[in-house]
Amino acid sequence: MIKLLWIDDNLDHDLTEKRMALYMEDDIDPHFARDATEAYLRLRDEHFDVVIVDLRLPPGSDDMWNMYRENGVQKFGFVLLSVVLGQIEAFNHLSKTRFGVFTIEAQEENPELFRAPIHLPEQNFKMKTHAYYENAFVDFIRNVNKS
Repeated sequence: MIKLLWIDDNLDHDLTEKRMALYMEDDIDPHFARDATEAYLRLRDEHFDVVIVDLRLPPGSDDMWNMYRENGVQKFGFVLLSVVLGQIEAFNHLSKTRFGVFTIEAQEENPELFRAPIHLPEQNFKMKTHAYYENAFVDFIRNVNKS
């Protein structure tokens, strides 16, 4: 069973079909977060096999994001990945967790994802498109789990 945390602020709108498709899979236990604060708290307290992150997340209500907000940051998914993977000692329970990115931006626009501290494998990046069907998204999650 793949315990999944999918972090995206559009889970109840544009991504409803993909979210619902996850409930139909026998080998996926889906969990969700809608902003960086909610995701940070879940990641701090729980173990997940796979975490899928949208780069353009809202920060949420916690003050820990204020410095980034004041500097005009819009990609709180990137900040979340940097914080969690940059402080892996505090998140040691996630040492075997596989991370993926599912976002509206192109891979070429985000070269920092593939360097320290994130080190995202290139195959764990998918761009959101209207033609990206539910079964392809489920396959993406399974492939991230194997990476």
